[in-house]
Amino acid sequence: MDKIIKMARKPRIHFSGAVYHVVLTGLDGQSIYKSVADRRHWESLVEDGVQRFGHSVLAFCWAKNHVQMAIRVKDAPLSKVMQNLTFRYTRYFNSKHDRNGPLFHGRYKAIAIDVDTYLNDLVGYIHNNPVRSGEAKTAAAGKWTSHAGYLDAANEASWLTTSAVLPEFGAIDKAARRAFAKFVEKKAAEGERADLMKGSEGGRLLGDKKFMKKALKPVKPAAKPVTLNQLVKRICKEEGVKEAELTDASRARAQSRIRQSITYLAMELNVGSLTDLAKRFNRDLTTMSRNQRYYRDKLNEDSELQKHVRKLKRQVLAG
Repeated sequence: MDKIIKMARKPRIHFSGAVYHVVLTGLDGQSIYKSVADRRHWESLVEDGVQRFGHSVLAFCWAKNHVQMAIRVKDAPLSKVMQNLTFRYTRYFNSKHDRNGPLFHGRYKAIAIDVDTYLNDLVGYIHNNPVRSGEAKTAAAGKWTSHAGYLDAANEASWLTTSAVLPEFGAIDKAARRAFAKFVEKKAAEGERADLMKGSEGGRLLGDKKFMKKALKPVKPAAKPVTLNQLVKRICKEEGVKEAELTDASRARAQSRIRQSITYLAMELNVGSLTDLAKRFNRDLTTMSRNQRYYRDKLNEDSELQKHVRKLKRQVLAG
């Protein structure tokens, strides 16, 4: 019998400033929101991600069974942004609605676009999603998109960035918003856009040859600021403990917090994985993963812990 050869997935394209059309669908077309509260929680996680990773959300549509976004990244790759968002929302959704298992259909789709040619069209396309689905007669009548924020600053979410698009439609704010509204209304007649949904280069890019050449140019990886060994030693020194104290069977709260701080910073600085730290500290991987989730949740809420982690990070990078 002939062997079936599976083609490896091409790696995600990443460069600072890249803008992506992101599409995320529910598993088997199922709903990913069951209430207004679900969508509000999703938005709180989107906002937290913007603050944590520094990317910009240029447009969005929260449809019942899928999500569309235009996202501009900085240094943190889109994969990190989306993994954090989908993991945390799935955990919330499963807990609230008493279910288990994945919520989303496989990997999200992401097409890096040439902003000079396609950004305005992409934002308009996302805003017209409710029109194409038959849920609204106009983009302005659609719910759960960024269109309202583009039409009126009073409706603009703090984590939405409209400044990449609106100035293209006029120098005066009100005039630009009116011109943008007419542009989107006119674009509704286009219907489905295969180019915006499928791209090229295996669905990874959309642009001319010059843009593709730039996007596909290999990026020299940045040197790691520290090694995992250096990170562990510097944090242990700062915390006044020996590494051996973190590897014994003790469940002391202070040691656990230090382990989680080290794990968090190792992953943030990309010098160690959860598996690496579980082996190093002689801990069960599942337990480490659960504790790291608790730690990150606490970090989002505890300002004192945030200050402490920032201090540790400065000490690690200062050497």
